Amino acid sequence: MFIPQPKILGIDYGDKRVGLALAALDSIAAPYLILANKSFDFLLAELKKIIVAENIEIIVIGLPHSLSGATNERLLLTEKFIDQLKQNLKVKIFTVDEQYTSKLYSQQGVTKDLDKYAATAILDTWLEQNKNA
Repeated sequence: MFIPQPKILGIDYGDKRVGLALAALDSIAAPYLILANKSFDFLLAELKKIIVAENIEIIVIGLPHSLSGATNERLLLTEKFIDQLKQNLKVKIFTVDEQYTSKLYSQQGVTKDLDKYAATAILDTWLEQNKNA
């Protein structure tokens, strides 16, 4: 039986959409999917399918800190989502600062599927920070 190489899933969590990116442990991130944020139960079911299908070992989620560093509503919602994932999934979950991820790609002319590109930037940031770990 073929077992796919372990992968890392990057997540850009939003009110309406959740962008996803994938990377092998020793590569760069690539845009993957966008899920509608219908409910936590919906997202959890979809993420469980992806974890199995793609052999996900690590999830990296972007934390939307404000420019001032102050706590904001978006950050609190994302932290709640992360806590729920940690209670329901058996994979390692890490976070990175996601400031400017969407802006980075929109400045490069990306207008379609921006959420999965933001997830790609989040995952690439984590990969860069952990490449010698």
